[in-house]
Amino acid sequence: MKTKQFLVATLLAFLASNILTTVYYMIMDEANYVSFRREQMDFGLMILNHLFYAVLMVYFYPFYFAKKSTGKDAFVFGALIAAIMFIPSALVIRSIWTVDVNPTFFLNTTAHLVIGGIMGLLIFLVSKKQLSQS
Repeated sequence: MKTKQFLVATLLAFLASNILTTVYYMIMDEANYVSFRREQMDFGLMILNHLFYAVLMVYFYPFYFAKKSTGKDAFVFGALIAAIMFIPSALVIRSIWTVDVNPTFFLNTTAHLVIGGIMGLLIFLVSKKQLSQS
């Protein structure tokens, strides 16, 4: 993938991840409340997380595109990366801290998979022409 497309795809995936996750957790704030939550979140670490997530997704997408090159496949790619990114951490949190596996956990998981799928679609839309020519 060319540098310009890499940067544009990363920016779009980063923004989608940030905006969609923020909106989701604003809506689900009460359901996700735990007594040991910080009063003020560390937004720098959250932004770094979304940036790291977007860069890795864009970096790995061409390898996936070589075998599966449709919009549906891109959505699945994004959901798979989201599953790798979200589910193991969420399970560790629930095994160590007093955070239950409950319907909110499943809603959060579904939201992350859908957001990841949308990120995959955005990467596909930015890179499909150039990757098809490779």
